[in-house]
Amino acid sequence: MKDERTEDLNPRSDDIEDKVKRMMDPTIPDEPEVIKTPPKSSKNVIKVQANSIPIDNSGDSSPSAPELPSPDKKTTKASAPAQKSKKVIIPISHDTDDSEPPVQAEPTKENVPDLELPPESVSTSPTKQITIAEADDSPDDIAQKLDAAIAGLESTETADKLPAAAEQTAEPANIETINENLPINDPEVITSPETDKAVEDIVANDSDELLEAEDAIRDTDEPLKPVKKPRRSIKRIIKNLWAKPGVRKGLVIFLLLATLVVMMLPVSRYFVLNQAGVRASSTLQVLDDSTKQPLKNVKVSIGGSQEVTDKDGKVKLSKVKLGASKLVIEKRAFAPITKQVTLGWGSNPLGDFRLTPTGTQYSFNITDFLTGKPIAKVQAESNDANAASDENGIIKLTIDKPTDDKLDISIKGDGYREEQLSIDPDDKADHSARLVPSRKQAFVSKRSGKYDIYSVYIDGKDEKLVLAGSGSERDDMVIAPHTTANVAAYVSTRGNQHNSDGFLLSNLILINLDDNNTTNIIAAERIQIVSFSGDNLVYVQIVSGASASNLQRYRLMSYNYKEDTNKEVASSNYFNDVISAGGIVYYAPSGAYQTGKASFFKVNLDGSNSQAIFSEEVWNIFRTAYDHLTLSVQQQWYDYRLGDKAPTKLNSAPSNQISRTYIDSPDSKRSLWIDNRDGKGTLIVYDLATKEDKTLHSKSGIGYPVRWLNDSVITYRVKTGQETADYALSLDGGEPVKIRDVTNSAGLSR
Repeated sequence: MKDERTEDLNPRSDDIEDKVKRMMDPTIPDEPEVIKTPPKSSKNVIKVQANSIPIDNSGDSSPSAPELPSPDKKTTKASAPAQKSKKVIIPISHDTDDSEPPVQAEPTKENVPDLELPPESVSTSPTKQITIAEADDSPDDIAQKLDAAIAGLESTETADKLPAAAEQTAEPANIETINENLPINDPEVITSPETDKAVEDIVANDSDELLEAEDAIRDTDEPLKPVKKPRRSIKRIIKNLWAKPGVRKGLVIFLLLATLVVMMLPVSRYFVLNQAGVRASSTLQVLDDSTKQPLKNVKVSIGGSQEVTDKDGKVKLSKVKLGASKLVIEKRAFAPITKQVTLGWGSNPLGDFRLTPTGTQYSFNITDFLTGKPIAKVQAESNDANAASDENGIIKLTIDKPTDDKLDISIKGDGYREEQLSIDPDDKADHSARLVPSRKQAFVSKRSGKYDIYSVYIDGKDEKLVLAGSGSERDDMVIAPHTTANVAAYVSTRGNQHNSDGFLLSNLILINLDDNNTTNIIAAERIQIVSFSGDNLVYVQIVSGASASNLQRYRLMSYNYKEDTNKEVASSNYFNDVISAGGIVYYAPSGAYQTGKASFFKVNLDGSNSQAIFSEEVWNIFRTAYDHLTLSVQQQWYDYRLGDKAPTKLNSAPSNQISRTYIDSPDSKRSLWIDNRDGKGTLIVYDLATKEDKTLHSKSGIGYPVRWLNDSVITYRVKTGQETADYALSLDGGEPVKIRDVTNSAGLSR
């Protein structure tokens, strides 16, 4: 089989014409073979094949033109070697509809005599072949015959249009270079105006198509999708490596050694932990170097974390990066501290830091109003300046360059009323302040002719009218202050309400001693306050208009003063006795008119967990000790220890049948009660830890009501022929101080 030479004349480049000339000139060597997939658009292709030049118009249904005879001619140049017969096949594909794929012309026996094909592969397409080169043909003869062939193709092309199935030309089986002995750069070799024009049309057509494609890409709004490069899966790589025992063991050892090395070096260890999101915390305390007392509101920063100290000068910084960081402590009127610190994993306590004062210092002496003793940990504040008192009650307040005519100083202590001082900036003398409890004393006074309620501090300051009398009050009024909050329950007939029988009803009113607001809770024929502790006011009411046999006549109620809700705990036609002890309410309903047997009950202050502890009707309840109750059951007596499941029967009646009223302190460590000894009222405090009583004060006329203003200060009533007044006394020492003359009223008592 003879070699063929083929070339696609449809490259999208500027050297198309040169490639055509290279293909047609047998003296020019071939370029490296590059197989390109022809695009869908129609192209004109010229293919040169040895021994024949068939002209294939697959769109024409007419039979192929017969092969033209080639006359024998001898070369005009003696030096030219003998030439073999050359035939050129020039198939031209025509423009067709893009929707139909092009069909390539196949090589056949007629156009390639030496080609061996199976019978079923021989093409039946008509072809036209022209012999343009015999052994003695000159280049001029070859060019003339080629021009005639191209002219014949143009005439045939205008006559008929190729069908869609013949748009693409088949590749010849073999390609070879036309005689390499032909002279190179000979202008007369295979050249004609028709060929040049065909090449120019092809180049122009392809250039227009290329420009249209580029314009379409540039005008579209859709972004070009980047070509994803295949990546090797890291997971697969690790999995493959891990599957090898030797590699796996080496990796484990390497990781262990690397971890050990990293954790041994502080810098790398902190870096790794920080990258993993691990954070540390740090604590420290800031003191005044001149007084050694804690400083409040000092700015402390470590790295990117910043906080201020509390009243004890302490601060905790969280979420701090591990490793070396800069610590900055600063406060006005003090020299700042800057220090490099290294924080490890954990709490990192840094200890105490003392700031040196640089401003002007002012001195204050703080004492207790009742005892005269110094008070520690009291804060003095002026704008952003502050200082705390030491164990001697001395405060050194440092102020940075005071410019005002007067310095306003606030003195604040836990459980004490805030004191306001105004001093001259040039006054460097010691200043004093006496502190009183922050809770006021409430009392009834008839100085106006009516029963009015007032509030006042124990030093007599800031007296205010809380609730003016209506003129309808009886003299059996009751004031029961809350054990810790600055509120009080008030029972009186001030509402001037009557039942259907004309009986004057009592009103239960809640008084807020801070803002003097009042809340009417209920009106009833009678109201007895049992306890006012926590959030609940426990009382018994007699329902207006109910008969003596009505099992709803007496009601045990629990009022939540914070939520303003009322709850019925128990009801009966009558309660023989009700008492509060140790934060529990004990009650004994009457057995009269009951359908079943009466029992002895206990219930929480909020009305929950009611349960019977003794299946007998109890007539009276006596509190004979802080943790003991004595129960009277007809002619029998029982002792009940608080918290036990059941009472214990006594052999005889107790020697003392007087019930005590214990008033617990706010911290529940002590309880106050009053006894009558040697004709005098005696204040006694019971210590819950040691279970011992201690006499505080003894004087004629001392009695209830008693009240705790804080954990160490109490108030009590003195009623004699000379006076009825409220007094204040501290358990820490000092003499009683008279608060005000008052009108006698009851409180939490039996």
